[in-house]
Amino acid sequence: MAILELIDSGDRVSDENMSKIFESLFTTKQKGTGLGLASCKNIIEQHRGEISVQNNPTTFTIILPKTLTALQVKL
Repeated sequence: MAILELIDSGDRVSDENMSKIFESLFTTKQKGTGLGLASCKNIIEQHRGEISVQNNPTTFTIILPKTLTALQVKL
């Protein structure tokens, strides 16, 4: 398993928005599309992974399973 932790130095995610940030079309930015984190979550889940977020400081944690590639299986 691979674990990545990304610490954001910007403003913290409000408690009100914490449960919404991975939803498609949710944004707090005037020119935002609300697709960035939703797309990230979708891609990570397609690879059987997980993404989560916590505050203080805002930290995104991505967990991806380690899988064997076709080349490794042939060895």
